[in-house]
Amino acid sequence: MALVKVKNFPDRMYAERAQQTLESEGIASVVQSVDAGILGAGGAAGLPQGADLYVEEENADEARRVLQELFDGV
Repeated sequence: MALVKVKNFPDRMYAERAQQTLESEGIASVVQSVDAGILGAGGAAGLPQGADLYVEEENADEARRVLQELFDGV
């Protein structure tokens, strides 16, 4: 199944929080970022690229709805 990007976040912390929210809704997701997570990249929060959150294409609409409700403006 193809993965699609549903949202870009300013940093990995926000993306991982959103990932946990989607998981609680039964939607699996993947975070992609240039940093190496909490232990890597020397605290590279707020990177210009941010962190992208991907879900399976069939779950994209529901994931966007959930994220819109909780992370609008992030």
